[in-house]
Parts: sequence; C-alpha cells; structure tokens
Amino acid sequence: MKNLSFILACSLLFIGLSAGKAAQLAVSPPDSSAVVDDIQFNAIDYQLDATTNTAKATLTLLNKKEVPRELRLNVFGTQVVDSKRNSYYISTISMGRVLVRFEDKQNYLNYLLQPEQEVRLTITATGISADSNGVQLVKIVFEDSREEGRFIEAFVGDAPEKKASSL
Repeated sequence: MKNLSFILACSLLFIGLSAGKAAQLAVSPPDSSAVVDDIQFNAIDYQLDATTNTAKATLTLLNKKEVPRELRLNVFGTQVVDSKRNSYYISTISMGRVLVRFEDKQNYLNYLLQPEQEVRLTITATGISADSNGVQLVKIVFEDSREEGRFIEAFVGDAPEKKASSL
C-alpha cells in the first residue's frame, strides 16, 4: 500500500512539473512578431469596425525550417482578444486559398507551409463588445511539429504601426 501511494505521489508530481514546463515553453510574449516551433508570426494589421462590431486580424506566417511542414491550426482554439481582454472565437479564418467558417464546425485548418515563403492568415471575429477600443492580440493554437496531438499557443500582439500611433 505504501508503494502504491509513493508511486501515485511521484506520478502526480511528474505530471504537474511536465505540464508547467510545457505551458512555459509554449507561450510567446504578446509582441507584434513571435517565433514558435520554427514558425514566425508577424502582425500586419488589426482592424475593428465599430458599426458591425467585427474585428479583423491579418498576420503572415513564415516557415523557418528548410523543409516543408504541415501546419494544423486549431480553429476553435484560435481567438481574437480586444483591448478590454475579452476573447472572441473566430467567425472566419483563411490561410492562402483555404477558408474555414465557424459554422462549418471544422476543428482544424490544415496547410502545407513551404520554407521561407510567407503565407497570409486572416482572422475575422464578430460580436465584439461595443466599448472595445480595438484588437490587442491574437491567440493562435496549432499542433507541435515534434509531437503529434500536442498543441502550442502563440500570442501575437498588435501591429507595430498601431502601437507607435497610440503613444
């Protein structure tokens, strides 16, 4: 019985440490540019249309590896965050010629990223709060290239031109 308790305690400790380390490695700072899992994310433009309460975020993705890689983007995990720290699910997300709508109930957007070729990612979210001042950052969730089934989060902040103009 003591051995079983000891093994259980060690297992819980190991799982807790592993999860903490994975979460620490997976999150990049909310900057206008981030490199996560050999993919460079660059914020191009964040817009908020107050009349339709629609936010649109445009980013570019760049594969930093020397070989093509499949990007598996989690559609329901990817979110737009406004200036009041409210997060919103996407209404549409497009990458290259691939378009996924929220109503399609498609979990993933799969795309083959070629080396050193930028691909435009456009995320649209509706139902943005009327008192929001704009999009602050975008949370992108995608599958780790080294471990199938493990998903990584990348946080990309507002485009640099907007930061400079708000000062």
